[in-house]
Amino acid sequence: MDVAQKIAHGAHIISQGGVIVCPTEGVYGLSALANDSKAIERIIQIKHRALNKGLIIVASNLTMLQGLVDFTKLNDEAHKLLQEKWPGHATFILPATSNAPQILTGSRDTIAVRISAFPLLQSLCDQVGGPIVSTSANVSGSEPLKTLEQLNLAFAHEVDYILDEPCQGLAKPSTIYDALTGKVLRS
Repeated sequence: MDVAQKIAHGAHIISQGGVIVCPTEGVYGLSALANDSKAIERIIQIKHRALNKGLIIVASNLTMLQGLVDFTKLNDEAHKLLQEKWPGHATFILPATSNAPQILTGSRDTIAVRISAFPLLQSLCDQVGGPIVSTSANVSGSEPLKTLEQLNLAFAHEVDYILDEPCQGLAKPSTIYDALTGKVLRS
């Protein structure tokens, strides 16, 4: 399969409620539809992650975030920072709407979001038609797995598909900002 076919296959699996391993900007991630609670529960089980931690979602554009993010609660400085950093390797903690699944937000009133500039992730979100979960492919507390061999050993029996393309090449997970305060939470 070529890259376009792999992305289309991954998008189909996600659209059907599946969980995949997907390359991101810096590390491989576990991905599923952002509004599919059953698939998100699978990711949490695979990662052995606490329910109250929440998960990052990734989208290809702001329109995909309607219904999940309450942009009206952001001040002008926050909007300016979003415009400067997106699309890009920056995740923002944003006010969530009441429609955002609690399993996604960790039962908080905020949601972690990234508008990716990585063409593979943009295409995957576009083909799925909405945002997807993007959390590092690892067991909670462990380093993210970096090679396809490691990913296959760890996750081949737990996920529905491994999209075996390289990451974009950035050295680490995204920087996380609190959009309401402008504070960097992870660099």
